[in-house]
Amino acid sequence: MPSNKDLIKNLTTLNKIAEILNQSVDVTTALDSALVRLLELMDLKTGWIFLVDPTSQNRWAGKGYILAAHHNLPPAMALDKARPWKGGCDCQDLCKKGKLAGAYNEVRCSRLLNAPGDRRGLVMHASAPLRSGENTLGILNVAGPDWTHFSAEALALLTNVGNQMGIALERARLFELVRERRIHEQAALLALSNQLLSQSNMNDLICCLVEEVQGLLQVDACALLLPDEKSDSLAFYAASGWRVDPVAALRRVPADGRSGSGHVMQTQEPLLIYDILSHDPTPWNADWLEAEGFRSHAVVPLLAEGNSIGVLMVDTRQPHQFNEDEIRFLCLMANQAAMAIEKARLHEAELKQQRLEEEMAVGRQIQLTLLPESPPTAPGWEFAALYQPARLVGGDFYDFFDLPDQPGELGMVIADVADKGVPAALLMALSRSIIRTKALTSGLGPAEVLERASCLIMKDSRSKLFLTAFYAVLNTQTGHLCYSIAGHNRPLWLHAATGLCDELGGRGIVLGIFEKIELEEHEIEIAPGDLLVFYTDGVTEAMNPEHRLFGEERLQAVIMAHRQASAQELLEAIVEAVYRFTDQAPQSDDLTLFVVKRRGE
Repeated sequence: MPSNKDLIKNLTTLNKIAEILNQSVDVTTALDSALVRLLELMDLKTGWIFLVDPTSQNRWAGKGYILAAHHNLPPAMALDKARPWKGGCDCQDLCKKGKLAGAYNEVRCSRLLNAPGDRRGLVMHASAPLRSGENTLGILNVAGPDWTHFSAEALALLTNVGNQMGIALERARLFELVRERRIHEQAALLALSNQLLSQSNMNDLICCLVEEVQGLLQVDACALLLPDEKSDSLAFYAASGWRVDPVAALRRVPADGRSGSGHVMQTQEPLLIYDILSHDPTPWNADWLEAEGFRSHAVVPLLAEGNSIGVLMVDTRQPHQFNEDEIRFLCLMANQAAMAIEKARLHEAELKQQRLEEEMAVGRQIQLTLLPESPPTAPGWEFAALYQPARLVGGDFYDFFDLPDQPGELGMVIADVADKGVPAALLMALSRSIIRTKALTSGLGPAEVLERASCLIMKDSRSKLFLTAFYAVLNTQTGHLCYSIAGHNRPLWLHAATGLCDELGGRGIVLGIFEKIELEEHEIEIAPGDLLVFYTDGVTEAMNPEHRLFGEERLQAVIMAHRQASAQELLEAIVEAVYRFTDQAPQSDDLTLFVVKRRGE
């Protein structure tokens, strides 16, 4: 999936191409600039554009076609060479036979194959028809040495620009009709087209569309329907001229062939009904629709990259024969509306993503405030800690706190919620608060603190999430450690006297699944020089590009290799070993650990 930065870059370039095409009266003079922009966006070098011209009998570049634009042609395809340019080619033949019908088509270029000399490695091209409605106005070709140079994103861009060029060419033709005074209303249509492209708010855009189309075509009503997000139907999103506003009334119509709108969505073909009372090919009807008194009906699809994204329909309350010009103009407005709606949707999605990232950043700051500001300090002891979420917020946490009325006793917690992102962060905040409160106010040992915390988490979270946890009480004066494990990774204990590294013993069930649980409680004595490493599974389950796990053996090896190190030095060595092992592979889970060392006497 492309990044937000790539999406913004693509949107900016597409807007610039649209601006180039729509601001030029003679669109053919703007095709060169638009082609260059497209090639830069697709990271390609060479392209050319044919326009359909039935009056052209010159076989140079193909009978019935003109070469309207080109960029960076290889020497073998120089325009003064007859071999590549005299006569037609495969893409033109496919177009004439109606086989250049897809959003884009992959063609092994016959002109390149027939061109002796330096072709710069070019062999094939992707072709997109320049269409406006049902009319094919030309062919857009971009060349490459093989198909690997045409990514899915690049082909989508090719299709989008091909559609823009087709619509711009049709608009230019309409401009000529205006200038010749053959269809006076088209000046207003052209103004509406520019107005649509300037709108970024979806609501304003579609309301403007239906009102203007109703007035320009002099029909009684107009409406725009889009797929309903909550049901298998089409919903009214904008309407003008209706006796009862179908948008406010939350009207819906079937999205299948039973309704005219559903039929158009499926077939992507206009539907014209001269008189509903005498002939209506669709069986669906409704009392509220009959009450509008419509007699004639025309529906055209809104198409974006070959997909139906909605319909535009007009109605009259007297029988009316929609002529070819009216339908062509209605289709043109539907095409413009589809592009403008997609642009508005992309803009709204971009703003939504931006807001989400800002909210997540705030959430991250709030979550970080729940963690200790710095590791604790105690004579004869060293502490170091790290928290690195896989996303902006995560479900791991650790905590240190001095126990009241118990001098020298330090509570230590590390936990891991079985999820990532916002849900895990919320349960993390709840669990951290509950465990800390129980530990500071109850005077209970580690096992009972976790048992009571599990009951409260189960009642308060109302979710299916759970967490693993380890809670210990360290007497910093004696080195005595009392602890309990609730399904969490067992901390590793490096014995200074022997140089051996093993796990703290014990087992227990996770928190938040059952209200009543029973956990074990264990005690050990930490000798001078000993190290303890507490961690979440984001450390041992860190994965490299070959999908192998870092594992506990590697973690123990790092600890044993740094048994003389300080707590901070050992933590840094572990993190460096994990990052070196994963080799820049994306972090799949939150990574949290802290190190406790009793200094040697």
